[in-house]
Amino acid sequence: MQMKYPSSEMTDRLQISIAWGVYFFVNIIFCVKYNPFEIIHPFYLIIGYPLIVFGIYKATVSIRIQQKNYFFLLLAGSILIFALFLLHYIDRWSVHVDRWSALAFWSENLKNGRFPYGTPTHLNTYASPFPIWQLFHFPFYLLGDTAYGEWVCLLIFFAALFRWRTKMNIGGFILLLALSPGFWWEIAVRSDLLCNMLLLFVFLTALFYYSAFLDKRKIVVAAMVGLFLCTKLLVAIPLFLFLLPQFLKFTLKEKIGFALVVVICFVTPFLPFVFGERSILNHWEYNPFYQQTRQGNALLIAAGGILITSAALIWRKMRDLYFLAGLFLFALILMVGIRIGLKNGWTSVLFEDEFDKSYFNVCIPFFLFFIHDIRKKTFDNSMYHIDY
Repeated sequence: MQMKYPSSEMTDRLQISIAWGVYFFVNIIFCVKYNPFEIIHPFYLIIGYPLIVFGIYKATVSIRIQQKNYFFLLLAGSILIFALFLLHYIDRWSVHVDRWSALAFWSENLKNGRFPYGTPTHLNTYASPFPIWQLFHFPFYLLGDTAYGEWVCLLIFFAALFRWRTKMNIGGFILLLALSPGFWWEIAVRSDLLCNMLLLFVFLTALFYYSAFLDKRKIVVAAMVGLFLCTKLLVAIPLFLFLLPQFLKFTLKEKIGFALVVVICFVTPFLPFVFGERSILNHWEYNPFYQQTRQGNALLIAAGGILITSAALIWRKMRDLYFLAGLFLFALILMVGIRIGLKNGWTSVLFEDEFDKSYFNVCIPFFLFFIHDIRKKTFDNSMYHIDY
């Protein structure tokens, strides 16, 4: 018996509606929360933002400009230039978000021979990124600003999109990214969260479009998976959805080798930080595992694990995988927000900092791909079919 992914015209329309709906939902949150003009009532933002964005999008479709290479290059160049402007214009110490200092203070400690974890950020919290993501930003700290790392991630992402311009509508993709307040919030506050997911997006998409690499270089892919897992825990959702079907087709020897390499590459970067009096095992208050999981609970993780495993065995095409990845990422953050709202009140979720709404941004790249995939050229991942 072969499991089939439920695919129909009605299902496709529903999925596209969900993708657009999540995109607008996430960005409306940023419009309302960070509205700089008090004279504008939130209701007008809730109605006006989707109408303006959808109007611009449809206008570019009607004049057939999204397919032009110069349109993408112009937008990509403008985004990169404006991002650099924001990095130099906005005083990082004035930003009430501490993702930049979580990276910078960690790097400063490492450079000066001090234990990297355990030093509070400029907002008196602790760093949550895992060691590989911290080490990735260390060279940029030495260059003067860890935010240059986010800029390089954007450059890599745009270069990859342009390389794959015949496989997806990159003009529409980057247009919606440029019209996203959530995206510009990430840039303005020097957040590394979305850029982490953009690199993962590039990695997964490359494995799709160059599928022979996974067959011939399983150990290399396993090493990269382990290193990605050693950045932030959220990357585990898309990685698990993608890898489980192929992993089940490995021989027993390949399964053991692949799993061992993943574990070694994930665990090894932690080793310098698990020994000694100040180790992350002795101080859970600044343990990065605790920092990244403290707003979840065991029931949520268990239920999510069952659903994600089931979904990993159902998807058949690249766009379906990315839809599921975006949906699970969005649902996880939404469930955390609902749990906090039920416990502490909805005001704390909507208007205060008890719930970090910026985590919603991690689902955006996957939904944008789903909207802009050129279906007749979509890589049909037939090698991942599972027979029972």
